[in-house]
Amino acid sequence: ILEGIDRSISELQNEIMVMRMVPISRIFSRFPRMVRDYCRSTGKRINLEIYGEDTELDRAILDEITDPLIHLIRNSLDHGIELPEERIKKGKTDEGHVKLSAKRERDNVIIEVEDDGNGIDFDKIKEKAVSKGFISEDEAKRMTNDVAKKFIFLPGFSTSDKVDEVSGRGVGLDIVKTKVESLSGSIKLITEKGKGTRFILSLPPSMAIIRVLTVEISGEWYAIPLNDVLEVAIVKDKDERTISQMDVLKIREKIIPVVYLNDIFNIGDDIQKSSYAVIVEKSDGTLVALLVDAILDHRDILIKPLDKFLSHVKGLGGITILGNGKVVPILDIDSILAEMS
Repeated sequence: ILEGIDRSISELQNEIMVMRMVPISRIFSRFPRMVRDYCRSTGKRINLEIYGEDTELDRAILDEITDPLIHLIRNSLDHGIELPEERIKKGKTDEGHVKLSAKRERDNVIIEVEDDGNGIDFDKIKEKAVSKGFISEDEAKRMTNDVAKKFIFLPGFSTSDKVDEVSGRGVGLDIVKTKVESLSGSIKLITEKGKGTRFILSLPPSMAIIRVLTVEISGEWYAIPLNDVLEVAIVKDKDERTISQMDVLKIREKIIPVVYLNDIFNIGDDIQKSSYAVIVEKSDGTLVALLVDAILDHRDILIKPLDKFLSHVKGLGGITILGNGKVVPILDIDSILAEMS
């Protein structure tokens, strides 16, 4: 009987998810006119290419991601693509190109906004960071471009001095990043000065249901999205070591940095020996081991947003309520790894 009930619930969940899914063309279709209007008002020549309009997203996610996408497109039009005469001087065609695409990749929907314009000048980024007092001039000289990227996503950070209705409004990309992460997604920036910029948004196709690995940390239950998990390993004494004051594990000849989740959430004592390591991957491909006391199970869960009093807690992406009434926090792996960095 219980198996039949579980099967019926699963089928009902799937039907609800299918009903909520809509093609991304619902928002992509508005951008060609926006680009045409912009070109008429500025004299720029821009070709907008759109791919993957039939890719489907949860209606609620689509509604939430509309404004961030508008902001990214406007950014490419105004700050990315140059005027025709500037492009010709640089050896480019007089017509700029902006590509907007969507595709399903594994368990995520990937949306990309790419242009062949100015790219981002990291010298300007560093100068702005110095002028705002975020870093010293010496720190700016030593800073890599990958580290400087993080400033672009800070509130109010912009290298543009103008405020206009098209893109700048004098604000940076923090609003885009905050919105994407609130949907349990991530944003990645790839840019080359003089060549162009690409923003890559990775989003869950549905806000409703995800598959998670439930773990125990100091007696508390937590859920880790299975999409973030590469593997689970048993930790033995011989696997643990310290290199340059950093705890690491050696697993199949790979040296993997360790993150103690009980330290991050300030719960309980140190993880016991012979515990488990949940191996996850950072955006740059680096592996990280999250240490937990026990692996409980994996299951499909319904995501609920964090209450206001929990919204400030770093590392949490939502909560779920199990059938027995137990409230289980869902870990935001990207946020945890960013804090670690």
